[in-house]
Amino acid sequence: MIENFNNIYLLTLFIFACIFTPGFYAAAQLWESKKVLQRYGIDESATLIARFAACWPTAEAITATLILFIGTQGTWCFFTFGFFVFGASTIYNTLAYFNVALTLGRDKYKISPEAMYASIFKLAVYSILLIALSDKLFL
Repeated sequence: MIENFNNIYLLTLFIFACIFTPGFYAAAQLWESKKVLQRYGIDESATLIARFAACWPTAEAITATLILFIGTQGTWCFFTFGFFVFGASTIYNTLAYFNVALTLGRDKYKISPEAMYASIFKLAVYSILLIALSDKLFL
């Protein structure tokens, strides 16, 4: 397993960032929706869309678990897609947090730096993994 990720550090980073954190987020969204919505001041009528939003981290965690066991050879699309998703998310969350743009409905929900920090972290992780594993991903 370690040889698929070149070293123990990249393997640990992959497990933490691509399996554990999205799995934790998905579980919180799916089974603790009410608490998550209350934390951000969002009405319970948004439960369906909140659970729909949990589909991305669920798919990310499941796909990453499969990659963990089958190997990283040729799985460039997973890492590239993650890079683009969290690149866009970083831009959106940063602009929204600093009230630069994307202000529709701003008075209806709380803005916290958590989403911005999480997006920046995930963008950094996918960047590191894309560069460090390029010899295995792009066969």
